[in-house]
Amino acid sequence: MVFDRISLIAIYDTLKIVDDNDGPVSDILLNRNTVYGTRTVPRFKTIADLKLFIEDKYPYQVWNPDCDCATSNECIYRILTFTVYVAGKRHAIFVNNIREGFESQKELHLNEISVKKVHKLFQANLQLELLKATYVCFPYIEHPGDYTNPCDYIEILKNKAYETLINIEYKKTKRLDFPKSESK
Repeated sequence: MVFDRISLIAIYDTLKIVDDNDGPVSDILLNRNTVYGTRTVPRFKTIADLKLFIEDKYPYQVWNPDCDCATSNECIYRILTFTVYVAGKRHAIFVNNIREGFESQKELHLNEISVKKVHKLFQANLQLELLKATYVCFPYIEHPGDYTNPCDYIEILKNKAYETLINIEYKKTKRLDFPKSESK
């Protein structure tokens, strides 16, 4: 749930900038990588629909870092395509990332800031993939016997990539515009 939330909020932030700078963003198509391959998520009509999806499916998780790892069945979401309706233009601008790069016939019609932000999002996905490939978080449980608080007998083995993931990347996702949280 950690990688899912980080990648989805990065996508939302990028599309919000495109929406604010250029015009309404719609027809957002995402996919996510799983253990069994990639899966495409149904299209979102607007960025508001994307925000509702994030709030419902991936609220901010609160857990005890001394007893548990925050990560479990993790995926990284990617933008495949989206459409921008620029004011004063006759046709919508179609942007895709199917070949893992910004592609649009009408890139020059988009704001330069928007294009840079989309490129930056694609680079952030590569960094997330690196963190996912290298992080380690493994709880080692000693048998507590009849003791009632097994949390005192758990040792968490983790590396620097996990610390970076949780203390830098995941903490950025706790925001006022995404207020929902739940305990793990």
